[in-house]
Amino acid sequence: YTTLFRSRDVAAAVPAPAPTPRPAAPAAATPSPTPAPRAGWIGVVVARESVDVKADSQGRLQAVRVSIGDHVRKGDPIATLDTSLAAQDLEMARSVLRGAQADERRAADELAEAQARNDRRQKNPDFFSKEDLAQAALQAKTAAAAHEVARTRVAEQEARVKQLATSLSRNEIRAPFEGRVAERFADPGAVVGPGTPVVRLISAGDLLVRAAVPPEEARRLSQGAPVTVTVRTLGLHIPGALQRIAPEVDAASQMVLVEIRLSLTPEVESRLQTGLVVDVRPTAG
Repeated sequence: YTTLFRSRDVAAAVPAPAPTPRPAAPAAATPSPTPAPRAGWIGVVVARESVDVKADSQGRLQAVRVSIGDHVRKGDPIATLDTSLAAQDLEMARSVLRGAQADERRAADELAEAQARNDRRQKNPDFFSKEDLAQAALQAKTAAAAHEVARTRVAEQEARVKQLATSLSRNEIRAPFEGRVAERFADPGAVVGPGTPVVRLISAGDLLVRAAVPPEEARRLSQGAPVTVTVRTLGLHIPGALQRIAPEVDAASQMVLVEIRLSLTPEVESRLQTGLVVDVRPTAG
């Protein structure tokens, strides 16, 4: 019994021979995933030119002749200034100038007198003490310096009078180029000064799109490549072409900025507005 038990233990411990593997059936070919369509880029409709039209002189706005959305031609009047304040400043500047000119004449007379006194003493040094000679020379130098200060003050006041007179003649604020009024900053009655913006003017009929493109995609772009601009809010699909590609990556967004020229019909152009967000997709072909 003992011998039989041990024989069975050994037999159980010996592993059974592994079955001969059958050749696996060929696996079905996995179709390669269809590449996802390009998502495109986000862009914004902008005007090629956008300028804050500013006042050239100080005054109160007598009239603002345009409103938001108005079309203006180059040179059209935008606003008119009541220049009474500037006229007062000009009259005060002229008064100061007259005083400066009087001071210059007085300084010139004093200089002439001091120089004549000094010349008489220098020509006859034996008749005057050394102290008198030195004092006369010092007075001549002091008078010359005072006369130079007076002349400088007159020149400064003359320049101010000229500036105010020129400013006073510019009581009309005019459009620097043809465009549309995008924003109005001031109304009649507001007091403005040189450099105060009155309206914002954007160029008319010259809309474009600025978009941000990932750097890896921008490297494959070229000027003139066709694109399609989609304005989802208006249901518009507008053909365009890449016009400019920035030569560097924008540090803030880590994107490359591009400009797109649009092919617009009058009907589409009338519906577009600056600031609209659009989708930009490269056009195949």
